[in-house]
Amino acid sequence: MKLIFNILKRQYVDWRYWSYIYKNMKRNNNFNKKMGRKKDSANIPYLDKPGIAFSFDDSFRVQDWYSYGKDLFGFYDVKVTFNVNAHHHYEGRRKHTQSEIDMLLDLQSNGHEIAHHGYNHQNAVEYSEVEGIEKWIEEDITRLFNWLEKQSHSITGEKFKKPITFVFPYFRFNEQTLNAIVPKYFKIARGHLAGNNLTPHNHTGFAPSICIDSHYLSNPRNVKRVLKYVKKSGSNLILTCHSILSKDREWEKFGWHMESHEQRWRTCPKNLQYLINQAKKNDLEFYTTAELSGIATFIDRNFEKYIRELLVINPNQWIYISQLKNIKELNLCNQKITNLDGIQYFINLEELDISNNNINDLRLLEKLQNLKKVICENKATPKVI
Repeated sequence: MKLIFNILKRQYVDWRYWSYIYKNMKRNNNFNKKMGRKKDSANIPYLDKPGIAFSFDDSFRVQDWYSYGKDLFGFYDVKVTFNVNAHHHYEGRRKHTQSEIDMLLDLQSNGHEIAHHGYNHQNAVEYSEVEGIEKWIEEDITRLFNWLEKQSHSITGEKFKKPITFVFPYFRFNEQTLNAIVPKYFKIARGHLAGNNLTPHNHTGFAPSICIDSHYLSNPRNVKRVLKYVKKSGSNLILTCHSILSKDREWEKFGWHMESHEQRWRTCPKNLQYLINQAKKNDLEFYTTAELSGIATFIDRNFEKYIRELLVINPNQWIYISQLKNIKELNLCNQKITNLDGIQYFINLEELDISNNNINDLRLLEKLQNLKKVICENKATPKVI
């Protein structure tokens, strides 16, 4: 009897919490007024189409991100953000193994963002109050940038993109820590609940999120109204998670001795699939946090270099997705490109020449609805698609 009562109580608390989220979102939404959004908006992806961004914290969980998430999210379909550290939270705080780095880079190659979550996963407020802001930046911010730059995939040789967005460990930040890193190091710094919990397109600064781990969400149906309102608002919602684990996976089996804490910071694939299906029913786009910030990124550094030269953008500047929207013809011939990641942002591209490159995967071209002609002429075999 007590067990049934506890289950019913948990379901009620869950329902009431998400009802509050929904009502607060409606009450505080003023993005449409600020941006002068029109009812007949074209709803162009990356520019003004509303969507959601899944954001997963703590890269010691990479094994379950990879095992459950790779098939669940697909190839540039449901794009998500994985926020990484250099250390495993447990197991003696060891650094990530090459196998774990390969898994993260494989996830990146499927369209997902690898974002910054602090080298040591420090509480930014507590650490900076003791050691100072500059020491925190040195130890937790620039140190992870440097560590990521040194890594590469053991087979493909691919590298991590330079992170565009940051997540505050433990959701803890203040005005000083936020202003110290945005926009100097990041376009967006993400936390937890704030305001109406929506993030506009091309956002700079703090971005709120709503946690959907089991501690906050037991019944995914409670999010249906929220997702419908996201569509109506014309803005975007970030959903925070930690581990992806099926309900039959016992935390004790990992041997990390934090059962009571970590058992709460997980969500199951079934709940994620439900939310994905609901988002699709509402015609919501799936974004990474970097895409919400309006920034285009590229895996292939030769591709990025070419675009920077084309648009006259120096290496220290971000490339905005809005800068790519009007390009209708792109000649990438002989640019030593192996990966077309980033081509999806050229939403009005009509003609593309990728001749004499070593590109083996053309699946991303399917994302370009206006593309009419592709030239992939190699020295031996000319080919026009």
